[in-house]
Amino acid sequence: MFDGVIRTLEAWHVQGLKKNLIPLGVLDSHGCKFSGENGIIKVLRGAPVIMKGKKIDGLYELQGNTVLGTAAVASSSGDKDADTTRLWHMRLGHMSEIWLQILSKKGLLTGVKSGKLDFCEHCVYGKQCRVKFSTTIHKTKGILDYIHSDLWVPLHRCHLEEADI
Repeated sequence: MFDGVIRTLEAWHVQGLKKNLIPLGVLDSHGCKFSGENGIIKVLRGAPVIMKGKKIDGLYELQGNTVLGTAAVASSSGDKDADTTRLWHMRLGHMSEIWLQILSKKGLLTGVKSGKLDFCEHCVYGKQCRVKFSTTIHKTKGILDYIHSDLWVPLHRCHLEEADI
């Protein structure tokens, strides 16, 4: 019976709305937690914040950019060559600048020209001296009192015929 009042019970489509809506129930079903205060909502999955939004006109508008289909790397410096060199430096296990240039000249690295590497904290920590283990004196008197042994047991190899697939 129509009494002139429009009631919206469970709206999934709002005609003319030019924004995408994300229901909190969908986020909850994906294992996300959300908390909001002072007009800011944070959506967490585990420890990291995966979404953050600011309340504008009664709706939370997500902050940030959406990246689809490709991997994105954010950098604060304006030098693209240095950023690419640093990225390859980290990808290849903190390889030295000289070897990066050699690989670049052979055409094995894409995007690396002659970018100089800035200070890399991980490389410095990797080159630090480590504390030596102290030498111990074993007070064994008899034969086979002190034994070094390997506790690894040979593994049973499973064939495809034995596997339950």
